[in-house]
Amino acid sequence: MSLFRKTALDALSTPEQLNQPLQLLRPTQWLLLISLGSFSVTILLWSIFGKIPVRISGKGVLIQPNSLTVVQSETSGQVIDVPTQVGDCFSEGELMARIDPVSEEIEIKAAKVRLNQMIIQDKAQDALGDQQLQQLLSDIERVKPLSATGAISTDEINQRNRRLIQQRYEIKAANSQREQNIQEKKNQIVARQEEIERTSIIRAPVSGCVVDRGIHAGEVVQSGTTLFTIQNQTNSKTLQSLAFFPAKDGKRLEIGQRVRVSPTTTKQQRHGGIEGQVTKINLLPIRDDALIKRLGVKSLLESVQGSQSAPLIEVSTSLQRDSNTISGYNWGGGKGPNIQITAGTTTNVRVLVEERRPISYVIPILRDLTGIY
Repeated sequence: MSLFRKTALDALSTPEQLNQPLQLLRPTQWLLLISLGSFSVTILLWSIFGKIPVRISGKGVLIQPNSLTVVQSETSGQVIDVPTQVGDCFSEGELMARIDPVSEEIEIKAAKVRLNQMIIQDKAQDALGDQQLQQLLSDIERVKPLSATGAISTDEINQRNRRLIQQRYEIKAANSQREQNIQEKKNQIVARQEEIERTSIIRAPVSGCVVDRGIHAGEVVQSGTTLFTIQNQTNSKTLQSLAFFPAKDGKRLEIGQRVRVSPTTTKQQRHGGIEGQVTKINLLPIRDDALIKRLGVKSLLESVQGSQSAPLIEVSTSLQRDSNTISGYNWGGGKGPNIQITAGTTTNVRVLVEERRPISYVIPILRDLTGIY
């Protein structure tokens, strides 16, 4: 008895099955294959003709140009009075602090001692000059009778008189020079006293409000020490963006590159940043003390340095205005946050340094794999 049905055996033995086409892929599989091919071609074309923006990031702060005035000590000494606090507002010329210039007072005392010595020496020289003149006069009076008897010639008498006149002239010139030196010393002491009095009293150089104070009562300061930073009273609302980048990125920065400045008081993911351009690049690294002086407030130093200890370079950027936004700046087409942007706001800054084709990232890898250059 056969294990297979007769119809099955007939179907296998008929040659009609051999003429039917063999179906390797189903229509849905063809559709998937075409889609993958199209996607691959699209990726290839994008990698060749497309561009990927390359940006570098830095920290920054918004400032008002020429709005900060740094008050520095012009003398050395101990701070004896500091009635000024951060936030206090002053008119130009108002008292801000007092400094006791101990070393300068010692200098004045030494100058006065030297002046007294000069006066004593002057009196001694005056007495000596009078004595010399008196001796010459006595000598002339003594020899005059001898001239009458012919013991000495008239020429010798005339010579003695000329010597007397010359001696008087020299003594008078020396006296005038000493008096001039004494008067100059007195003037120097008076001028120095006035300078000490002026520099020991710290007054507001401009009208404004104190945003930073760098001294305390009892502290000893040196000439050039920063005492206060004053925010000038100005009606200007123009802001400038200062950005700081690692020095290694300096060669990648160029004037005119596009910038996006995002204040840390806003949500960058929601509002983006203010559009702008690089306007100035200082390629030399900036020192911490110069950076503090530039920012005006020491507390901003850590904000712009962040966690990195690498040298920083300073970059100035413009901020595009837009009267249709509440802040008054261009937020890349959006409305931006519903707040006013003010000076002293710290920022995150991103600069578009180049646009690269995607394939340029792959070519170095292929070269390393194949060894073809």
